Amino acid sequence: MNVKDHILYQKIIAQNHAHGMILQVFERVLRENGCWDKVEERERAGRLAAENGEKEESDKYYNAQLFSIFLEKIDYQDVIEYINLARKEQLARRILECLNVIVADTESTRKLLDEFCEIPIGRFHVSPTVTLGIRVDLISRFISDHQAYIRVAKNHVNMRDVALVLSRSVGSISQPGLVGGKTAGVILANRVLRPTLEPVDPELAESIEETESYFLKSSIASEFLNNNNLQDCHTLKYLDGKSMQAVRETLRERFLESKFTDEIKDKFKQILEKTENSPLILRSSSYLEDSAGHSFCGKYDSIFIPNQGSFQDRFDEFVMGLKEVYLSLYSAQAIEYRRDNNLLDYNERMAILIQKVVGSQYGKYFFPAVSMVGFSKNIYCWSKRIKKEDGMLRMVFGLGTRAVERVGDDYPRMVSLSAPTLRPESTVGEQIKYSQRYVDVLNLETRQIETHHFVDLVNTITAEGHKIDLRGIISIAEDGVLKAPLLFPDKLELGKCAITLDEMLKNRKFTQLMKTVLKKVEDACEAPVDMEFVYHGGKLYIVQCRHLSQPIDIAEGVVIPSGMPEENIIFTAKRGFTNAIVKDIQTIVYVDENAYEALAASEEKNEVSRIVGRINAELKKHSFILMGPGRWGSSNMDLGVPVKYNDINKTRMLIEIAREKDGVTPEVSYGTHFFQDLVEAGIIPLPLYPDEDGVTFNSQFFAKAKNYLPDLVPDRKAYTSVVKVIRVPEECAGRRLFVYLDEETPNGIGFVQ
Repeated sequence: MNVKDHILYQKIIAQNHAHGMILQVFERVLRENGCWDKVEERERAGRLAAENGEKEESDKYYNAQLFSIFLEKIDYQDVIEYINLARKEQLARRILECLNVIVADTESTRKLLDEFCEIPIGRFHVSPTVTLGIRVDLISRFISDHQAYIRVAKNHVNMRDVALVLSRSVGSISQPGLVGGKTAGVILANRVLRPTLEPVDPELAESIEETESYFLKSSIASEFLNNNNLQDCHTLKYLDGKSMQAVRETLRERFLESKFTDEIKDKFKQILEKTENSPLILRSSSYLEDSAGHSFCGKYDSIFIPNQGSFQDRFDEFVMGLKEVYLSLYSAQAIEYRRDNNLLDYNERMAILIQKVVGSQYGKYFFPAVSMVGFSKNIYCWSKRIKKEDGMLRMVFGLGTRAVERVGDDYPRMVSLSAPTLRPESTVGEQIKYSQRYVDVLNLETRQIETHHFVDLVNTITAEGHKIDLRGIISIAEDGVLKAPLLFPDKLELGKCAITLDEMLKNRKFTQLMKTVLKKVEDACEAPVDMEFVYHGGKLYIVQCRHLSQPIDIAEGVVIPSGMPEENIIFTAKRGFTNAIVKDIQTIVYVDENAYEALAASEEKNEVSRIVGRINAELKKHSFILMGPGRWGSSNMDLGVPVKYNDINKTRMLIEIAREKDGVTPEVSYGTHFFQDLVEAGIIPLPLYPDEDGVTFNSQFFAKAKNYLPDLVPDRKAYTSVVKVIRVPEECAGRRLFVYLDEETPNGIGFVQ
């Protein structure tokens, strides 16, 4: 070995605790490259020295000769790569040892991962047989312990990814805890996309950005409950409705008055220092949330906070928001959902995903350009040009609250990625009428989510001198056509413009991006997916990812019965449904549209939802369906009965009677959290449009039928004009109601026989 090589050898040995592993790697590489004979020749010389009692000198000689031959045969740059590989292999084994002790040391694991990440990625990687085992251990210990998730994630989430998660995680020292299902879904989706897209489509990969996120592990909530003597939260799920409600109200007061430890509060403050003046969303991320088969859509809370003002104001608001999210773990609808899915005995725990809200500030308002819910499978196809496998989007201007919830007399843009610009409305008037009117924004001054008509919002923003890019979002009516103008007017005019998103949807680059993202994540998860996105500044941000719930027992090849006597037909339908057959329906729970609308007080309309909930509980072992006006589950009680999941979860069908009112027909549920509830519970959703040509709705049947409400809810006889419980066999000489839905035709019918 020459002097230069000897100096380099000594330097490597001195600087690396992994020199033993380095020599093993050198040996392996030389064997693989057919150079081992030269090593053996020099090794024989070393053995002669050992026979003369010079064992230590023999080892030094052998190691030096091994290094010398390696330098002779291997390119110098590759030598450095192999040295780094050896260091990574040694650290990988130490990480594996650290993870497989009875009581794992989270801090030691984190330090080893950080040390691993300091080594350049390089061209040579640790053997998959080693890394897969480490990935599985890391994922199950720090991210999610669901086997279905681990099976997929181990192929995409590596040690460096977990190191980043740990660097942004807050947890108890005594209890490591997990980051929960929602966080796990976002981590996986981002890891599936960026590494796979970059080599094959760098331009597409450049369009995807990750939101800045922080993770509060479940151990924070567990420690909070224990330190504040709130353990009775764990037994709340076993109480009946009235007892549960009484205990929950008491718990709420205690919950909001309880304190976090000083150590944890210091960690919260560090997050606030890093995110100063950036609005945040505190997203629930329970262990079960967004897991395969159980999405928990809308069951737990997500809280927006403006994160503005004095540090103390920001901190107090942050802490209060966390408590609200934790408290939502014990809501009635969440507990009922768990009961329905046989998850009541599972020790559900809550972690929280903290994300910077993507968007821009316009004076006192903050919001993104476009928010979307995307589905890799489009279950409900209203045109033969639409292919299920291409997926669909539900798009809105502004915050995503309007994309996932059914609110107001409003219409998000429903987009089939088979034909992005295809829409059922043909005239300008129809396109304006059936478009999004209202925009949800975060008001940084009032510190609240507010809803504004888009015309008023845009005009206010521009009048105050703020620039807002409306290209691709808003179209102006000109010469009988809605189109994007070359220059937007200084002031929008009501009735002469609409949120169409047309120019975005004409951009093949955008639609191809969405198809690719949904398809790649679906392929990785080996199941259809439901994802939430924000698109802002030309970048796509993934904010949620879960398995897409699909209707249970969808019928194949439904044949609509023909020759039915007219008097036997209760209703027909022409659109908005999937294939289904529902047989032997004994009871119809019907909310009369006119009587419901005549209720003046909001308390009376809320009482209707409570009555429906009581009927739901009474009929849980019977075959019944629910029918009512507008949007079941709407937050706007003037548009529909404001029921929750636990009010309707035992019905076989939920039928929305959508009559035109003041020029507006309510939108269907598809794509909302409420829709997901129906699908997961095996409830068939069906919109009826009685005002459309060719549709039958037998109003006389509902008007003449006897009302059995007093038999089920005797203390609410005053509501018999609003809520009718109809026993079909009693009204129809022993016959029952059958519903057939054929999406191919499309035709649907409800009839007695």
